[in-house]
Amino acid sequence: MGSIIVYIAASLDGYIARPDDDISWLDPFSAGDEDYGYAGFMKTIGTVIMGSRTWEQNLLHPERHLSGVKNYVLAREPIARVPGIEAEAWHGSPASLAERIRKESDKDIYLAGGGQVISRFLSEGLVDEIRLFIVPFLLGEGIPLFTGIRGNIRLELVNTVPYPGGIAELRYRPVRS
Repeated sequence: MGSIIVYIAASLDGYIARPDDDISWLDPFSAGDEDYGYAGFMKTIGTVIMGSRTWEQNLLHPERHLSGVKNYVLAREPIARVPGIEAEAWHGSPASLAERIRKESDKDIYLAGGGQVISRFLSEGLVDEIRLFIVPFLLGEGIPLFTGIRGNIRLELVNTVPYPGGIAELRYRPVRS
């Protein structure tokens, strides 16, 4: 059974994008050869889950399209299609989506974002691991990584990885009671 894994970068002050969804502040940190384990991570992934805003941002940036995996987009309305990208809109519960995906594949599930989607899955106890990349950059305002968390969620630090350029990967596992 695949694990649901968050793999995401956030500014040191906890934002994943500027208020207008812009993530160009990450560009200087992705200019080199370091991929922060992304290629290896994607080899373990069979399915991606994202919110409609993340999907719409990916449409504007074709380099972000995730081909070779099934994409589920949490959306109330039909989503735009992209040739060569398998994508389906989902308007049911996160728990029923997780159950469906786990019946379809034994590979891991990439919970790509955004912050509201990640927070919803965390609040429902569906996230198995968080791979958070803290970027040494202060945005001051923007779209927060976590928003609308219901209840308290205790996390166990599993591993830390420092990268050249100042990014630190923090791997957490939610502690289940």
